[in-house]
Amino acid sequence: MSLDDTPPGRRVDAARVLTIDLDELIWALNSRDPLGESNHLLNIESGMIQSLVGPDGFDEADEDPRDDDRWLFIEPIESSEAFRVMEDFVDQCGDDRLARALGQALQQRKPFRRFKDVLAAHPAQREIWFAFERQAMEAIARRWCEEHDISPRWADRPNRPTP
Repeated sequence: MSLDDTPPGRRVDAARVLTIDLDELIWALNSRDPLGESNHLLNIESGMIQSLVGPDGFDEADEDPRDDDRWLFIEPIESSEAFRVMEDFVDQCGDDRLARALGQALQQRKPFRRFKDVLAAHPAQREIWFAFERQAMEAIARRWCEEHDISPRWADRPNRPTP
């Protein structure tokens, strides 16, 4: 214990509580842009996420968030982390034939596309995949927030039909 009864390694200040749109944060965390033309930032005062898309995204913004400490850059997850989510789904799939087909898809060229192609032929499992991926991405989003000393409160959204 430290002099102020704080356990070692624990910060004295509490995490900032922010209401954040989980869907927008998941979108930002998943937006791996090979050209580097998409940028997503979180306003650490309001919880708003701003997406700047295209080579002129920063130029077209009302104010440049790069010059403002209120904005936190949202670094997209590595493709290896998204790949691990797919591998985890294969491991818990429950349908041995489908698990083999998905596992093979992950070992081929363009594994993300091939994985989705295999699932397209299995509508029920495809829906299970969407729920699994959503749960995994919510955990990743929560971890991202914790790493930035944010205690997220997910914004309520009206129910929308799934794609």
